[in-house]
Amino acid sequence: MGKIKNIIESPEYKKVENDIEKFVKQKLKNYVPVDTGKKTIHDPVWGSVDYLDWEMQIIDSPLFQRLRDINQVGLAMLTYPAARHSRFEHSLGVASAVKIMCDKIDRNSDNFRIPEQSRNVIILAALLHDIGHCFYSHLSETIYGELKDFVDVRKKFYDELELKPKPHEILSFMIVNTNSFKDFFFKYVNYPEKGSVKNTLFPDVGCMIIGKNIEKHNRILSYQTSLINGPFDADKLDYIKRDSLTAGLTLQYDMERLFTKIQVHSIPSSNSIIEDRLVVNFNGITAIEELTFCKIMLFSYIYYHQKVLISETMIKDYAFGLYKLNLIQTFSDFLKYTDSDILKLGEQQLGQNPFPEFGMLNLEELAENIHDRKLPKRCFEVSQGNLVAVKADGEDARVLEYCSDILDKCRDDKQSFTPEDLRDAMLSLSALLMKDDNVKLDLLVGDLRDMTYTEMLTKRKEFYDEFVKAYKEKEKNVTFTPFDIYIVFPKLVNYGAANEEVILGKDHQHLMTINEFVKLDHWAGSFNSNKWRGYIFVSDKIDRSIAFEVSERLVLKGKAKLRNPMAYLKGINY
Repeated sequence: MGKIKNIIESPEYKKVENDIEKFVKQKLKNYVPVDTGKKTIHDPVWGSVDYLDWEMQIIDSPLFQRLRDINQVGLAMLTYPAARHSRFEHSLGVASAVKIMCDKIDRNSDNFRIPEQSRNVIILAALLHDIGHCFYSHLSETIYGELKDFVDVRKKFYDELELKPKPHEILSFMIVNTNSFKDFFFKYVNYPEKGSVKNTLFPDVGCMIIGKNIEKHNRILSYQTSLINGPFDADKLDYIKRDSLTAGLTLQYDMERLFTKIQVHSIPSSNSIIEDRLVVNFNGITAIEELTFCKIMLFSYIYYHQKVLISETMIKDYAFGLYKLNLIQTFSDFLKYTDSDILKLGEQQLGQNPFPEFGMLNLEELAENIHDRKLPKRCFEVSQGNLVAVKADGEDARVLEYCSDILDKCRDDKQSFTPEDLRDAMLSLSALLMKDDNVKLDLLVGDLRDMTYTEMLTKRKEFYDEFVKAYKEKEKNVTFTPFDIYIVFPKLVNYGAANEEVILGKDHQHLMTINEFVKLDHWAGSFNSNKWRGYIFVSDKIDRSIAFEVSERLVLKGKAKLRNPMAYLKGINY
């Protein structure tokens, strides 16, 4: 608790917490929960699930109900119309999954049972794990996560805990540890034995949300955190199933097999401390394989779909524009405005320009384009599989010269050109001819991938200047700005957890890593090599054929060319 206390009492934390406190206080103002008793909620993923009275008192609160208006997968519904499920359903689903997992752990584990008090803490953390999400889920955290005050507090978490929690996890941690939330909870919620856990409950819940293990009574309770934030946690079990279901994708993993193979295994740790770790029996590894494969497919089909990516990039322009004009000023504003609110704020621009050095950005028009799905079109697409290295000048002539030299030596009786010499010469020729023609995409696009918004603006201006030159060469009028150009190079996929020892061997003692069974690094590498795509999009104000030529030159830098540039460039003369 010492390190958590250091974080909570730090000036970096306090600076952001002030905003969060105001938001929570306002959201819970005048809310007094009633005791509705146990309720059954029906869910397409988990079936009919019972929620106790104290759970319903949290679920019915305005703070939790706001999650109904935050879409789980951002703007993916513009591409997959049925993917309109919210963080509300997902949070209920994670609580449902964690209840099942706790029951299965009790049944499967040798000499281990989850204490009732610990079970309640886990369910509470499951319900609240996404309470810090803002509009359009992960889209907004890419924005407020770049603000200086938030960068400072995130660094504080890393310095103290050597963890890198996601921005929404930090906001969730902060919300549940505000005085307003704790006052509401301990005054009104019928949580069992809450008086005995008043000082530790929400620091523990916050730790589980950000992925920090809890240590009590000489035991490391890592299984609790792993159920909420781990290699095969309840969060993944729900969103993989729910996201694929609503998108209409037939992705399946053997949920029942996973449930029958999970257990808590107690292992001795340093300083005579015992760790209670969440593990999977070795013969349940197929379920982990299926889970990993489904996650890969979700990235391929949904999260990195080119239309999803461009709509997300548009909302970043919009949200940063709101921030620059002080229409969103505080972290409480990010929490206050939900998906249905945020697109209305652009009406308050009143002719002001959020980015005068880059040209006018019309927020109201941008909001209309997002709402009406008027999206920019691809003018350039690059992937590892569609790249061919450009040979250096004179390379073909060098091969011919080398062959001619070998022939001359064979004909020259004065030279002692032995069969061994000929063999070595032919091997050298083979190496020259078979030289790898692949160019590493990472080396070409490293400066374009996963940029901050400020870096992105600068890069767009560079592209804009080159577009303008090309237009002038063709004596065409320029009617566009840098905001008509979108550079979309998402981060590489990393499935993580590969080297965590969470697989229990046949002897029920020896622990192994997932990587010993499922090569997660290889799977991630395969996706990044074969499925990852980088894009340049332009609005209809820009000639796509010109945009393609300029983008190809700027991205590939003359070191490579596209194997099949016409594969997606419909209607463009190339």
